[in-house]
Amino acid sequence: MARRAGGAVWCSVMGMLFSGHRWVGLLGIGWFVLFLLGAAVLQGEPPAAGAPVAQVRDFFHTAGSRYLVGDLVAGCAFMLLLLPFGTLLPRALSTVERQPPWWSPLTAVSVVAVVTVGGTATSFLDAAALAAGGPQLDDSTVTALLYANTAGIALIGLPAAVFAASAAALVHHATGPRALTLLGGLAAVLLVAGAAFPVTGTGHGPLWTVRFVSFLALALFVLGTSLYVLTGVGRGRSRPAADRS
Repeated sequence: MARRAGGAVWCSVMGMLFSGHRWVGLLGIGWFVLFLLGAAVLQGEPPAAGAPVAQVRDFFHTAGSRYLVGDLVAGCAFMLLLLPFGTLLPRALSTVERQPPWWSPLTAVSVVAVVTVGGTATSFLDAAALAAGGPQLDDSTVTALLYANTAGIALIGLPAAVFAASAAALVHHATGPRALTLLGGLAAVLLVAGAAFPVTGTGHGPLWTVRFVSFLALALFVLGTSLYVLTGVGRGRSRPAADRS
């Protein structure tokens, strides 16, 4: 009897998670976890553009393999989790009363751009990591790879801003929590501002901090939206504006 009861509970939980479009929320949560694991924990913070070549070589000599593993984990997070999350989010937030608005394709197009630009940008430092800081790459090539990576990670902020803004508008259209909508809008503004950090000529400073905060806000927005979709809040019925929180 106990086994039957446990099996019934397990089936009930699985049915709740994977019913309708709720499983889309699992994609976003998975992206959040793998993104932090790959980018923050494993990769760490590589030297910024303009750093001494000796410092760059030392970083990739000691942490090149870990950096590549982190990039693989983060790449899987973006390609296998965030990409389907962003493309399927409009349908996941739609109901009979609230069909996806005409601008919902922006969410799908922008998340494709995020994955494309991000994959291109990270490939530059992957090349340095593959060389493990060795003499296979001369000093001028290492410097060029650093500057190319800086330009790429700055550019990724622009499609990420479009993704955050359009996804936030989708949450608003689905009568989602106002705080979640505002967080997505804030992330979009910060992403645009943070994308300008290369104009300072350094990988550090106020605009670099803004960029860091902007991606943190984007990650929290994706997590919050995923939880909103996963719990099925607001699906199948419209909630009065006074109930939004």
